[in-house]
Amino acid sequence: MRELYKLVNETIDEIDFDKIWSGFSKFNFALYDKKNIYFKDEVIPYDNRFLGNTSIEYNGEYIAIWHVENPCQADSQILAADLVHEMFHAFQRTHNENRYPNDLLMLDYPDNAENYAVRHMENLILADALLSTDLSIKKELLKNYLSARKYRENLIGDIIKQEYCAETIEGIAEYVGSKALKQISHEKYTKRVNGFIENLKTLDNRFFDTRRLSYYTGAVLCILLSEVGISAHHKIGETEKPLFSLIAESSKAEKPVVNINIANLFEKANSCTNDKKSKFNDFFMTTREKVEGDYFICGYDPMNMIKMNNMILCSHFVMLKGKDCDEPLFIQGPIIVNLKKDSFNEIYSYVK
Repeated sequence: MRELYKLVNETIDEIDFDKIWSGFSKFNFALYDKKNIYFKDEVIPYDNRFLGNTSIEYNGEYIAIWHVENPCQADSQILAADLVHEMFHAFQRTHNENRYPNDLLMLDYPDNAENYAVRHMENLILADALLSTDLSIKKELLKNYLSARKYRENLIGDIIKQEYCAETIEGIAEYVGSKALKQISHEKYTKRVNGFIENLKTLDNRFFDTRRLSYYTGAVLCILLSEVGISAHHKIGETEKPLFSLIAESSKAEKPVVNINIANLFEKANSCTNDKKSKFNDFFMTTREKVEGDYFICGYDPMNMIKMNNMILCSHFVMLKGKDCDEPLFIQGPIIVNLKKDSFNEIYSYVK
C-alpha cells in the first residue's frame, strides 16, 4: 500500500488543478484497508470514520479518502483521478457548497412512465451530442436536451431539483476527476468517457438509480458544454442554483420525440422493482433482531440503500441518533430502518 500511495501522490503532483477548475488545488488524502489507514507520512490503525470513497473532515481539515482492497491490482493512474474527484468534494465543502441533494428524499423518486421515457431520450440526445464531430449538430442537440429537461421539470415538479443537485455535486466532481485523468492518460480518459456514453445509452438498473445516473449525466454535460464553448465553471458557494438551472434559464420546455421501445422500458422498470423486492425478501430470510426506539438517520452510504414502502434497506451501514443521545449509533449493514409516517428520516425501529 505504501508503494501505491507513493505512485498516486506523484501522479497527483503532476496535475494542473487550476486548469481543471479555477481555484481548485490538491488536498491531502488517505488510502485505507480493513486494518490500516495510510497517509503520506504515517500509518494509523483503522477507525470507522473512514467509510466508503469520499471526503471527510479529519484533524480540522477536509481530506479525500479511498478504500483499497488489493493494492497490487490497483491502477495508480485511475486511482489518482478518482481521488481528484473526492478532492473536489473537499474543495466544495471548504467553499461552503450548499447544493447537496437530499438522498433520503431521492429514494421516493416517482415511478412515472412518461418521465422515464423522456429521461431516456435525454440521455440518448446527450450521448449523441458528445459523439458528434459537427459543432452545429452538438449545439442543436444541446438545445434539444435542455428543452426536454425543462419538459420533465414541469412533469414531475420539485423532486427533479434533487436530481439536479446530485448532478451538480457528483456530476461536476466526476467531470473534474475525468479532466484530471485526461492530463494523466488521454487513452484512459477516452475509455472513461466512452464508458459514460455507454451508460447513458444503456437501459438497465443503473438507469433507475437516479443518484448514480447523475455522475454520468453531469460529467457528460460539462464536457459537452466545454466543447460548444459554454463554461460550466462558476464560483462554488456563491449560488444556490444547480448546474442545470445555471445554463438553462432561457430554455423552453418541449417534449422530445420519444422513439424508444416503451414495452422494453416497462420490462426494465419491472425488473428493477422485482430486484428491489428480492433484496428485501432475502434480508428477511435470515433470523433478525428488531429494535424499537425513537431515532433519526444522521449518516448513511447513499450508493448502497434502497427503499420500499416505509422501509429503507442499508446494505453497507447506517448511523442513527436518538433525541436524547449525544453520540450517533453506528450500525453495520445490512440493516432495515422503519420510517415514521410522512417522514423521510425519523424512524421508530430498525431490524438487523
